[in-house]
Amino acid sequence: MPITIKATIEGYRRAGMAHSSEPTTHPDGTFTEAQIKQLKADPRISVSFSDKPLSDEDTSNKGAPSKGPMDGERISELVALIEGLDKEDPSLWKQDNTPKAAAFPAGVSAEERTQAWEAYLATLDISSSEDAPKDENSDGEK
Repeated sequence: MPITIKATIEGYRRAGMAHSSEPTTHPDGTFTEAQIKQLKADPRISVSFSDKPLSDEDTSNKGAPSKGPMDGERISELVALIEGLDKEDPSLWKQDNTPKAAAFPAGVSAEERTQAWEAYLATLDISSSEDAPKDENSDGEK
C-alpha cells in the first residue's frame, strides 16, 4: 500500500532518503518494515497509508511547490561540511552557534545554509545547537 510522508524540516533524512516538507506519496515496497517503523517513531515525520494503489497517472505530488532548490545529496554534502567544521574555531561560527557564511563554499545561498543547518540539527536528534561551539562570553559578559 502506498505511503505518504511529510517531514517538518525540508530535506530531513530518515530511512535512507531525504524527505520533503510537502506530502510525498511513495509506492508500495519503497521502504522495508524496519524503515516504516523508524519513520512512524520519528516525531519530525508524519506517515499515512492509502488503500488505493498508486498509479502511474497519480498526480497528487505533481505541481507541489518546492521549498527550495536542494536535493537530498546536496543537503548531505552541506551537513557533512558542517560536521567537519572545527567547533572551537570562532572564525567559523556566529554568536548564535550557527556556521558563518564564510564556512561554506562560494555559491551556497542563505536558504541552502539554513536548510543544511536544520538537517544537521535533525541528525543530532535535538532541536537546539548543544553540540555547536559555545560562546566564550555565554555568561553575558562582553
